[in-house]
Amino acid sequence: MKILISKLPDNPWWGHGTPMYVNNPAMRKGQAPNQKLVEIESYMLSQLFKKLPFETVEVDFPYILDQHNFDLRKHDFVFVRDLFISNQRGEVVISKFREKDRQIEADIMQVYLSALGLKTYRLPDKSSSYSEGGEFYFCPGDNLLFGGISRNNISGTEKTAELLNVGELVIIETDAFHLDTVFTPVLDKKKKLVAMIGCLELLTPDSVKRLKNLADKKNIILLDVSVVDGIGTQSELGEFAVNCLPMPGYLIGPTRFHTKKVDELLKSLDIMHITIPLTQYRLSGGAVHCLTNEL
Repeated sequence: MKILISKLPDNPWWGHGTPMYVNNPAMRKGQAPNQKLVEIESYMLSQLFKKLPFETVEVDFPYILDQHNFDLRKHDFVFVRDLFISNQRGEVVISKFREKDRQIEADIMQVYLSALGLKTYRLPDKSSSYSEGGEFYFCPGDNLLFGGISRNNISGTEKTAELLNVGELVIIETDAFHLDTVFTPVLDKKKKLVAMIGCLELLTPDSVKRLKNLADKKNIILLDVSVVDGIGTQSELGEFAVNCLPMPGYLIGPTRFHTKKVDELLKSLDIMHITIPLTQYRLSGGAVHCLTNEL
């Protein structure tokens, strides 16, 4: 397995203050990250993945997105998760964003991925379908795709599943801007889905029912966690503990879960839970899953 991450831009990441994207309560317009902490946290993330038994591919931040002119500067490329979804068999679907300002990031990523030899697909430009990487979790051992429909829509999610030739699609609906702010699967060392962790309070009743049915079918645990372990509420931002990268035998996230049953569950499944602080990325509503992507 290969894990893709991005280097930081040369200019301070959102040094002129973050923009405000629709339905993302973490982003407060004009709020600037602490750049020293950004550099430290980025370095720690890079070093962590170099120590894990998986190959890391680190790409340069695109110059065209790192202009001196504030109006031209687009600094969200570090969230490489958003830019594509992979079936980890050499095929990827390039994201089609609702947030039009971000489409250039996905277009640039397509050039990178093609150069690496991956086969890339796109949703039709003129269609009404939307598909963003942060709305998906792919479980390779089960050929199963979890797909959110907040920034995505059903047609975009279904088309992505079709292009990637997945065996089963589980649609999850939430008001959270991306699925990975409220949910994560857990994979064992054989890449099989062995548990699901989610802020069920933030999912629709039908979505919870689908997850419970899947848990029963696969004889695995669906663990409900506090909203503080996810995106939180409009009045109080959560800690994004659930924004994890699930890898075979590992669950890598930004902080420990407040919900104590998570530690017990992961220990019983022989899953190593590794945490790395990403306090500044939280200002844009991102954490480990957002900053990484599988190839």
